[in-house]
Amino acid sequence: MATLTLMEVSELRVKLKALENQIASGELSLFERCEVEDEILEMKEQLGEFDRAKWDDSGECLNCSA
Repeated sequence: MATLTLMEVSELRVKLKALENQIASGELSLFERCEVEDEILEMKEQLGEFDRAKWDDSGECLNCSA
């Protein structure tokens, strides 16, 4: 998987929040809800990979500018 940029991570978090709000609204059918939950899980996995990969062995953030 390609490394995400900070802008992509930010956009992913906004989209994730919108999808979570759709689930909470209760307006989705069972099938739609399952599809949205799958998409949410994929996004959380991508964000988790980003969080795990953002630190190098020395404890420095790889995405932070000095």
